[in-house]
Amino acid sequence: MKLRRIVSLTSFLVFLLLLITGVVLFIVPQGRVAYWSEWRLWGLGKEDWAAVHILTSLLFLIAGITHVVLNVKPLLSYLRNRARQVRILTPEFAIALSLTTLFVVGAIFKLPPLRWVMDLNTYAKDSAAETLGEPPYGHAELSSLATFAQRLNMDLGKAKSLLADRGILVAADTERLVDIARANHRTPQALYQAMKGAEQPQSPGARQAPAKGLPAEPTPGLGRKTLAQLLGAHGLDTGAVVAKLAAKGIIAGPDETLRAIAERAGLGPHDLYASIRGIAQ
Repeated sequence: MKLRRIVSLTSFLVFLLLLITGVVLFIVPQGRVAYWSEWRLWGLGKEDWAAVHILTSLLFLIAGITHVVLNVKPLLSYLRNRARQVRILTPEFAIALSLTTLFVVGAIFKLPPLRWVMDLNTYAKDSAAETLGEPPYGHAELSSLATFAQRLNMDLGKAKSLLADRGILVAADTERLVDIARANHRTPQALYQAMKGAEQPQSPGARQAPAKGLPAEPTPGLGRKTLAQLLGAHGLDTGAVVAKLAAKGIIAGPDETLRAIAERAGLGPHDLYASIRGIAQ
């Protein structure tokens, strides 16, 4: 076996994979839409495609570095002038550097025509959102049935009855919407459509009073915030909240994101937020 051939063939195959995954990730819906509708292509979801793209990029990097090492002499020959002297700023290198710089600067400052590619990307994702439907709030699929019903002012008993009428079984009110959907071979969106009849009109005077320290509705990007960031922004004692969460069986570190804490506890970020909000009250 020859290492050069292995590296070249690996680079070629990985290039094809990166081309495919790159196109897929270009058109894949936004995360909130993909997870809400259980979007899949060829049996793979958004996270699966992202994982394949990232790991094949790593393999491509390894193959690329190996290729450079094996071909140092030919590469150096591209930088030699007619006198056989190595010059970095050859005309060919200048053109290659200019093209690379053009794409980087165009991406950062959104310059046409490169901006049009990103506009097409936005159009593809917006079109997918219109076709597949948006969740009522970010990562609603990770909320428990009880939390979901509460946030949308649904009668929980009626919602469960409507689900049962459609043959959708619910083991417990604390089950996450995504888990109920998968157990019943549905999407979270389909469950929401089935339960919409349980929504109740809410009078202005019936709105819940804001909790001390934490608002009733979290700001966007809740799952990406660390516990310390969330509590610090509202003047709450991080140590006290961590201790009270531990008493509830929820192990949390100040520097962990809410998503990481919630996943370990088998909760959705919004369910965890509700627990923290209850502690703050």
